[in-house]
Amino acid sequence: HYQAFRRAMRTVIVLAALHVLSSEARTNQKLQATIDSAGSTLTPQRSIRAEEASKPAASRPHAHPIQVRLSLLQPTTDTQSLLTVYLPFLQNALCWAEKNLARPLLNHSYFRTPPTYIIYTDNLTDSYAQEVMQVFHASRFRLINLDKDPLDRGRIVAFNSTELDDKNMASVRRTLADADHLDPNVGRLLIGSDVKFLGNPVDFLDQAANLSNGQALYMVDRFWSGITRDGRPYSKTKYKLNYPGPQCPGLLGDFIYLSPGTRLSVNSLREKMTWWKNQPRNPSRCIPACAAATALSNGLHAIDQFALSMAIGEAVTPQGEGGCFSLDIDKYSHWLPRTTQTVVSHDKAMDACILEAAWGYNAERRNALASAASSKSARRTTSYVMGLLLVIASVLVVFSLWGEELPDKYLQEKGMAYDTKWT
Repeated sequence: HYQAFRRAMRTVIVLAALHVLSSEARTNQKLQATIDSAGSTLTPQRSIRAEEASKPAASRPHAHPIQVRLSLLQPTTDTQSLLTVYLPFLQNALCWAEKNLARPLLNHSYFRTPPTYIIYTDNLTDSYAQEVMQVFHASRFRLINLDKDPLDRGRIVAFNSTELDDKNMASVRRTLADADHLDPNVGRLLIGSDVKFLGNPVDFLDQAANLSNGQALYMVDRFWSGITRDGRPYSKTKYKLNYPGPQCPGLLGDFIYLSPGTRLSVNSLREKMTWWKNQPRNPSRCIPACAAATALSNGLHAIDQFALSMAIGEAVTPQGEGGCFSLDIDKYSHWLPRTTQTVVSHDKAMDACILEAAWGYNAERRNALASAASSKSARRTTSYVMGLLLVIASVLVVFSLWGEELPDKYLQEKGMAYDTKWT
């Protein structure tokens, strides 16, 4: 009986340990599953992965991802303008894109996935951009610090000594970086941080989806041709450049969609920028004449835009107007005033935006983590209580045997009387 008791005690201790360990493992698995579920959630409703997984494989057409490129570059150390102008504009652009672009992209029969944001930063702005993007799941964005890009200096060296102002220099830098950092095999939407998706851009998505590989779609830079009776400016023409090669008439540099297969090289973009820089700096470089492009940035204002008009016109198939197409100027409005039909606007107005979808990602994640941690704590407490109860039960077994007669064999070995108690 004594040997049986010792074996029983060992069994009880082993079972108690196994119970605690297995309970802890189950808790950790459930915690990780909860965290993963929170991480994949993009909206307060169902996660996008869950939506796709619930559909039969045969009914899920191939998704066509899209990269949305923005930038937060600050060539000077002026943190005041960064915090009061550039950072709020980036937040505003992201908010409107998430509010009116992400879900339509997901629901579109061609794209079927939300956008991935590619954002250029520098050493001054990178930490601020990281704070802004904390509300997004890590799979939804990528920050690229151009100050840490070993190719950046070589891309822009030809323009370091030009008369470009800070704003136009930043635009040149981001445009050249696009050729190296964006994926030419997927759709790319190049936008400025002053672009706002004020409504569902369904016709833009339909037009983009219907493009052939190696083509482009863009917003028009309205060159005002006159004023209507009610005082509203209007434009009847898309500008062209006094350039002999193919181009995309009227192209605005802050809203361009490139379909998969449209490839822009650093050499081509830099070559077009250099050509524009070397032209006589007078309004006749554009048709109709553009005085603003001559008056600002020492006559080099919007150099990136005009270079893109030429480079994209050369890159698309077929070249020129046959491969690059403009959006409706009333729905996709450059500058003020907007129209009653405006869906996407490019201007300096800061439209208030309140978002409850992807911007709530961190709150959802924190709630999931807190819930999982609470569940883990409760399970751990239960395990400890169960273990403690098993130990107490073991002690009670010991004390219940205290005072019982020892086995005869044990007493004989010790030379003890038969009436001696185990005390």
